Amino acid sequence: MCSESEDMWHIYNLIRIGDTVRCTTVRKVTTESSTGSTSSQKVRTVLSVSVEKVDFDPEASILHLKGRNVQENAHVKMGQYHTLDIDVGKKFSLWKPSWDSVDFDRLNLALNPAASADVAAIVMHEGFANLCLLTSAMTIVKAKIDMQIPRKRKGFAHQHDKGVQRFLEAVATAFVRHVNLNVCCFLFFFKITISVLFLIE
Repeated sequence: MCSESEDMWHIYNLIRIGDTVRCTTVRKVTTESSTGSTSSQKVRTVLSVSVEKVDFDPEASILHLKGRNVQENAHVKMGQYHTLDIDVGKKFSLWKPSWDSVDFDRLNLALNPAASADVAAIVMHEGFANLCLLTSAMTIVKAKIDMQIPRKRKGFAHQHDKGVQRFLEAVATAFVRHVNLNVCCFLFFFKITISVLFLIE
């Protein structure tokens, strides 16, 4: 099961033509009565499909796997075409004729994206911050911090300062939790301009 969009990208690169994928799906089934009239309804079933075509919609994070049914089913005959849709949170099984070192490397990368990230970036405005990991595949938003900071007013500057302090502490906590300090560099963006760049040797 894919738990986030990054996982979908890895599965897209892992599934190849000739692999078999099994999951729940919806199939439109047409039945004919004794009088010759027909009716159609959608039924939920489980299919195993030998993949012939793989499409990935990165915006919706959905995989479309087209192929032929390879296991007997009450609603779909053997050899009939069907398209399986896999999205984040959907359980599925994958069988491959063989697993090579590239497949295992891809799995290891998917299991620990923080260890493979080349860059950690914080995009920050007063009260709002996104903590991102940039991998070779895509950008992963690991944390979003959104806090209300009191405005600076005469005689109440200390409230503003305390709000800023709490916000920065929340950003620091997220950074320590999500970032592998062995990544090659850190980027900090304050408002729109780059404020500082740290290179880790």
